[in-house]
Formats: sequence, C-alpha cells, structure tokens
Amino acid sequence: MNTHDAPRMQSLTLNSASFIAQFGLSMIGLALVYHLRAAFGLSPQMVGISVSIPTFSYFVFCIVLGPVCTRFKPRHCVEISAIGMTLSVIAILYSTQVWQVYIALACYGLFMSFLWPQIMAWLSRGKEEKELGRATGSFNFSWSLGAAISPLVTGFLVERSTELPLFVAIGFLLAVFALILMATMLQPSIRAAKSEQQNTSEETRKDHSTPLRFLCWAGVLTVYASLAVLQTIFPMYAQDTLMYSESRVGILLLARGFATCLAFVYMRNSTWWHFKRSGAILMQACAALSYFALSRLNGQSAFGLYLFVFLCFGIFFSSVYSMSIFHGVSGSVNRSKRMLVHEILLTTGTIAGSSLGGTVYEYFGFSNVALWCTVLVAVPVVISIVRTYAFRSARTKYGH
Repeated sequence: MNTHDAPRMQSLTLNSASFIAQFGLSMIGLALVYHLRAAFGLSPQMVGISVSIPTFSYFVFCIVLGPVCTRFKPRHCVEISAIGMTLSVIAILYSTQVWQVYIALACYGLFMSFLWPQIMAWLSRGKEEKELGRATGSFNFSWSLGAAISPLVTGFLVERSTELPLFVAIGFLLAVFALILMATMLQPSIRAAKSEQQNTSEETRKDHSTPLRFLCWAGVLTVYASLAVLQTIFPMYAQDTLMYSESRVGILLLARGFATCLAFVYMRNSTWWHFKRSGAILMQACAALSYFALSRLNGQSAFGLYLFVFLCFGIFFSSVYSMSIFHGVSGSVNRSKRMLVHEILLTTGTIAGSSLGGTVYEYFGFSNVALWCTVLVAVPVVISIVRTYAFRSARTKYGH
C-alpha cells in the first residue's frame, strides 16, 4: 500500500467501525426501553433508571480503566469492547430476573469504556486546527449516521419482537470486531498503531490547550442530558399520551439523527466556529430554545411540529458536540485523557437525563421534563455571558 494512502485507509476503517458500532449501540439503547417494559413490566421511572445503568457503568470504568486502556494498542481495545458487549447483550436476552439484567447492563457499560475514548484519541493523533476539524468531523458524521438510521430500523423490528433488535445488534458488534481484525491483517498503519501511553511519551510538542474547552464541555454535558430525555423518556410519553406507534417514534428519532448527521458535515467543512466563544454560546442557547418549544407542545399538537422541533434540536446538538470534541482536544498532548473527559461529561449528562428525567416525567409530566431540560441547557450560557460581561466591566473600570 502507498504510504500516502495509509492515513486515508486508517481513517476509513475507524469511521466505518464507528458507524457500525453506533448503529448497534443505538439499536440496543432504544430496544431496551421497550424490552424492559414488555419482559419485566417496569414503570417509566424504573425504565429510566435501568437504561442509565450502562451509562453509569461506562462513566465509572472510563475513570477506573482509562489509565489501563492507554497501555493497550487501540485496536486491541476496540476488539475487547466488541466481544465484551456482545456477551453482555446475550446475557440480557437470556436473563429471567431483573437483577440479572442489571448485572449484564453494568458489564455492557464496562466493555463500552474500551471503545470510544480510544477510537477518538486514535483518529486525532498528530492533527490540529483545520485537519483536526476534518478528522473529528468525519468521525462525528460516521457515528451520527449510524445513530440516525438505527431508530427507524429498531422501531420496525421492535413491533415484531422486543428481542429481535437485540439479536440484530449483536451482529453489528461482531461486524466491528471482524472489521478491525481484517484491517489489522491488511493495513500496516493499523497494525503499527502504538498505545496512547507510548505515543504520549514520545510526543515532543508543548501543550497549547484553549480555555474555551470548559464552556464547550459544560454544553456537551447539558445537551446530552436533554438527548437522553428524547431517547428514553419521550418514547414512553409518545406511546402513553400521544398514542404514537413505535415506528412513528422511530421516524422522529430518525429525523433528529439525520439533522445531526447533516449538521456534522457542515461543521466538518466550516471553520468560523473554531475558537469562537460567541459561537458556542449561540448554539447552546438555540438548543435550550428548541427544548422550550418542545415543552409547549401537547397531545393536540400536529406531528409536523414535533418533527420540526426534533430537527432543530438535532442541528444544535451536533454544533455543541462538535465544539466540545474539537476544543477539548485542540492543542493537547494527552489526547486520550481529553477524550476521556469528553466521554465522562456526556455520560454524566446521559445518566442525569435518563434517571432524573424519568422521575420528573412520572410525577410531573413530560412538559415539565422539557422545561427542566431548557433550564439545564441554558445554565452554562447564562454563566458564560455574566462572566464575560463582568470581566469586560472590570477591565473598563480599571482602564485596561
């Protein structure tokens, strides 16, 4: 293989693996909402808590196993993750007691912690500014395309059986393992990729991280809490109150996913938002407004209005996510650690959205859940604006 083709082929392999993996993971996440209700009769609150178990486990093991994963070659981490998650889903399917499902869900989150931080650090190695933006943008497009298509397919499959999409998802996880295994044999660049620990120890550049990462990290935390509400709480609300079928819910989630996917393409090919605080504030504020609009809708609202709000949130979500992953890793030497922070924050948001959102929905209704999300997403925006105004006032006062 031509040496100039190696980076392109490595990028193609990692982005393909990200697409396949996210397709399967999104299928598992949505199918679990229906499977836990059908198989075990869990309440909305318990479903919300249950689906937060793997994300909480992922959060814990990202922290615990993060330093361990950096000692492995990234391809080995991906292979371990694919096989481990496959076995966990099989355990869920054959569990007869709820506590058995909980253990399997915890293991599922454990093995997921081997996947995303390592792939994200791997694909961003040696890249900065525009090249980094294109690399992270391609990755974002790949996983978001899988997340976009998956809900619609899952909706149709779950109407036939709540177990069927889980079996199909197993096939996708095994496909990830097979892809990395074949790439290792065929691509020297994949085979030669060093562990993150070794790569960092050989790094000679100085750290030039941007402080804008903190606002962007706060944004990804809050929008992921809101996204968790759409993915785990809204399907129950749509089924119980709006009387939407599973496939119709799948269409809404598909629309949100495709909007996110297309917006990632735009973010990949644009640079106006690089290192711009105003851009981060604007996108987070728009995400908050989209949830406020959702809180105003009810059972009398047209399906098209829900569709429009889902499309808007998908666009603003992708912008906030892109800014977090770009500014978080830009100028950094230890990229695995930065990607770990990104993943921990979005996981924390997912846990909060699933568990707290489920509780608020059960006792106060979905409109109040959407209002809670509005306030949550708006908090970093307000704090940033106040801090910026206070800083400028202080500079003016003291003549600087």
